[in-house]
Amino acid sequence: MNYIDRVINRITMYRLMLYALLALALLAVGMAIFGILKFDPFAMIFGALVLLGVSIAVNAAFAYMFGVRRNGDSALISAGILFFLFSPPSSPSGYIILALVAALAAASKYILAWRGRHVFNPAATAAVIAGLTGIASASWWVGSGALSFIVMLLGVLILHKTRRLRMGVFFVVLSYAIFLIVSAFKGYKLEDVVTLLINSSPLLFLGGFMLSEPLTQPPRRYERYVFASIVALLAAGQVSFGTFLITPEMALLIGNVYAFFCGQRGGVSLTLIGRRQLPGSQVEYVFKPNRTLRYQAGQYLELHLSHVRPDARGQRRTFTIASAPGQEEIRLGIRHYVPSSTFKKALQGLPLGTKLPVTGIYGDFILPRDTSKKLLFIAGGIGITPFRAQLEWLLRTGQTRDGILLYSVGSVDDVVYQDILMADAHGVETIIVPGPVDEQTLMNVPDIAERQVFISGPPPMVDAVSALLKRQGVRDIRRDHFNGY
Repeated sequence: MNYIDRVINRITMYRLMLYALLALALLAVGMAIFGILKFDPFAMIFGALVLLGVSIAVNAAFAYMFGVRRNGDSALISAGILFFLFSPPSSPSGYIILALVAALAAASKYILAWRGRHVFNPAATAAVIAGLTGIASASWWVGSGALSFIVMLLGVLILHKTRRLRMGVFFVVLSYAIFLIVSAFKGYKLEDVVTLLINSSPLLFLGGFMLSEPLTQPPRRYERYVFASIVALLAAGQVSFGTFLITPEMALLIGNVYAFFCGQRGGVSLTLIGRRQLPGSQVEYVFKPNRTLRYQAGQYLELHLSHVRPDARGQRRTFTIASAPGQEEIRLGIRHYVPSSTFKKALQGLPLGTKLPVTGIYGDFILPRDTSKKLLFIAGGIGITPFRAQLEWLLRTGQTRDGILLYSVGSVDDVVYQDILMADAHGVETIIVPGPVDEQTLMNVPDIAERQVFISGPPPMVDAVSALLKRQGVRDIRRDHFNGY
């Protein structure tokens, strides 16, 4: 998995989703050419072009009307998902139907929004509206058994990239279990039900490609499991009211409603009001939010920065919030490597007063509610940012914790945020570690096996320290790694 990590970490989740959809589409067309899928390959190709063209055009038109930046990747992803939900056209009217569902998906991102926040999965929204209005019903032909293995493989890559693999596996296992149990109560033969799940089930695609959309997910881990359970119950439970059956796309939209009430209710933009050079290649950016940000110390946000010729990492990036909740300003500590990504180059040259949209706030790297819990914080480089937010929050709320912070830096000249880290009032002892945190350093930590450990930094550092901690009997480890730096 380490090799896979190195490959997929070079691209954003959105680009990975695009590449996965493209690979799956090419495979499906190839299967149609060889007669494995009973579709006209030319109809599949032309249908895909209609979906792409209409999705891009309508998305651009609505972005212009609403005065917001258009997201080209989002338009392409919606078109790609719709390609697998609706059967390829068998008549000229079929292309009109595809154009309509593509337009519905693109429009829903702007019309079905609350205070600028994206609420529903666009492709699922289009499928529900099309079905309820009689335009067309989603066939979910992607559930064909011929595609199942590839759908599962690509879905695992997407979920791994977004750190949602456990949620995705939980969803699929729970969905299959619910379907089997409900079918048994209805008297269906087990072999027929298993055959149906293997040869015609949309659940793998729903879990890997649609449930994983970050913009319509809850911010916390336990909330995401509740979200997955709601969708699984409704999508696989064969729930009906008379002749009205809850479809997979309806199940996802109902789950989206739950997710909406869990997170930031309304879109947020950050106005750049300052930046300052920190030691080394680190820079602190200071932003003013247009409305209060709902987050906990240790969580991260995703920024969208439109810029010309973006590299494979795209126009969105996640950064841990370095300031405590309740502050009027939002601080982000960012390391700029050489060579730097196009995103960070654009960020460095951004004029003061520029507004950037926040596309989401997520994370479970937060302090335990039990204030008596002994803590050990381990930071590598710019991985100090979540701990800065947490310690500042302790200072602001007058709390103290029994904690130790091991701050690993290349040299003492690279230490940042000393005013917060070295304060006595929060009760956390800060120890500067020039070089990596090794086994000897950890052996000097009192009661280490009793402490809840938080590790933040580059993935190799987080993995290495985690292994050392486990050898010393530590079991309660929280990890927060920084990709793409």
